[in-house]
Amino acid sequence: MLNPFSRDRPLDSGRADRLSQTLWGKWGEDKQWEALDAISTPSVGRWGQRLLIWQLGNENREMRERAWEVLDRSEVGFDILVSELRCPMWQVRAGVIRLIAKTGRLDIVHLLVAGLEDYHQSVIDETRRCLDRVIADAIEANKQGDVAGTEIEKAMRVLSEPLYASRRSPRFQAVEFFIKCAPLDEDRFWNIYLSLELAQYTVLHEEFVRLRKDGALEILYRGLLQLDEGILERLTQFIAHAVRNSGDDVNYHLDALRRMEREDFVRVAFVMQHYKILVEFQGLIKHMSPPERIVLFDLLEAVGAEQNLAFLHRCLELDDSRIRIRVLKIMGESETLPLQKEVFQFLTETDEQVLLATLRYIRKKGDLAVLDKIGHLTRSKRPKVRRGVMTTIYVILRDNLLRDFDNIPGFKREKIIMQLVKMKPDFFDEISYLGSSSDERDRIKYIKILYSRDLLGALGEFQRLSRDPNPKVRATAIMGYRRIEDGKERFGLLEGFYEDPDPRVRANAVELLPEKSGSERMLKILKRSAKSEFNRERANALQKLISWGHKEYENDLISMLEEPDEWKKASALWVVANTDTPDLVPYLRRAANDPRGPVRQMAVRGIGKKGTEEDIRALMPFLQDPERRVRIAAQEALRSRLKMSFEIA
Repeated sequence: MLNPFSRDRPLDSGRADRLSQTLWGKWGEDKQWEALDAISTPSVGRWGQRLLIWQLGNENREMRERAWEVLDRSEVGFDILVSELRCPMWQVRAGVIRLIAKTGRLDIVHLLVAGLEDYHQSVIDETRRCLDRVIADAIEANKQGDVAGTEIEKAMRVLSEPLYASRRSPRFQAVEFFIKCAPLDEDRFWNIYLSLELAQYTVLHEEFVRLRKDGALEILYRGLLQLDEGILERLTQFIAHAVRNSGDDVNYHLDALRRMEREDFVRVAFVMQHYKILVEFQGLIKHMSPPERIVLFDLLEAVGAEQNLAFLHRCLELDDSRIRIRVLKIMGESETLPLQKEVFQFLTETDEQVLLATLRYIRKKGDLAVLDKIGHLTRSKRPKVRRGVMTTIYVILRDNLLRDFDNIPGFKREKIIMQLVKMKPDFFDEISYLGSSSDERDRIKYIKILYSRDLLGALGEFQRLSRDPNPKVRATAIMGYRRIEDGKERFGLLEGFYEDPDPRVRANAVELLPEKSGSERMLKILKRSAKSEFNRERANALQKLISWGHKEYENDLISMLEEPDEWKKASALWVVANTDTPDLVPYLRRAANDPRGPVRQMAVRGIGKKGTEEDIRALMPFLQDPERRVRIAAQEALRSRLKMSFEIA
């Protein structure tokens, strides 16, 4: 086995000959062990390293293990390992491949690939194990940035070359490891993929499916995250076809999607929706196992129920309570999808979980119209159902109140609030977040709801919000003091607001002064406000002064009634409606025919309070007035005075 021309031949060739002859000769096992000890020293040369490597083919298991022990802690020349890849002993070739793989370098992949073409199966198996280990170690090292891009590029190119070979070639097995290399650098992987010709990338597609059990599909679906249209065009056509023909194997596809990070999962879901791949999954729902069905519905939830509404409706007909519950959840979380009437069929469901899921759906999507449909469930014998329906009714009432607050008449708002408090005593605390909202409309809404709370519980919030920087909020908050019966106490809380820079705040403060004559300080405030240039403040002051018996201010009121400005005239009509001034009632009758809506509205309201029965009946035509607020004023007047109820548009 000694080559006289080898550069590895030692100068002391006689000693090397003797060691070789002793290791493989017939001098006995003891001599072999002595020779093995001689070549196991740290200072052994290159020839000794070769002899150690050859010992991997020794029939004696203990001697092979000793050789492995020495080789594992020694630094064997890389060129020696490469040269021994041609050794006639398969055990040596397998061992050398293992030693080469120990280096962990990606640039030795081309050497390992050659092992796939070995004639001995054990060498092939060892090569596959080593390729797996080298790639896995490189992926971990690459997370720390310890692998050079050139190494990754070279390894991927080497492993992709067998795509151009015959499938019968042993080297074709390297394609599997090309796919496994993708996590090293996905951009490089897909750039190589994009450079493949039709025949080659078609073969690669088939390998993705063939290796579905080994995680290849996960890499395939991650390709949908690429932004290159060329990649997406190839992949989406193939994936749609693969899913369509997968049958029971569709579960492998969904399992691969399950492994993705949430952010990537959502992005892939939208790509699949755009390229009609989700439709292919939907057609195979009967082939899916329960866990994989959940993945499908996760995809549908990510893209939005409205995109796949017809399929979701079909799923409601399936005899699977878990699917029904999930579909109800998806449709309920859609912000654009309205209430689906198909869910009402489950209100008679015997499955408690489906019934509760239906109630949760109705809770999110329902309005006041559905309360009649779920009212019978309040008498259910199942405690969870009773609690669920009561919660649903409460949430619908609360959300309707907060959403349509300004469109709900005052008496209806009061009724709803009282019902909510009865159902949940801490209702006011639950909505207290509105009082700290950055939106002034929320804060105003919160204050108006507090008008229905007992004064003791609401007063602190009124005082806090009366210091709000927004004048609308301040003006609304001080109206909460209306229920303070003690005039002096109320005036004390309002004292600072008569100097407020905003006229709305001052007007409301004036409105809250006592209806009967007050102190000199109050009178002074009213006289000053009666000269205000702001209509509402002036009107409120005139109303109080006339009510206190200061009839001389009727002349000021008449001046306002004869003003051409519609808002001044409307404010003056309000004063007539709220004071004992019978001589001024004709102004109300004349103003009812005014062409301006605000003036007609105040006139109709005033007639509702001060007019005769004949005047009230004369308001019937106003139920058809072009202005809705005028129609509402006429409706309220007829209902309050004549107990006549009319529907208006």
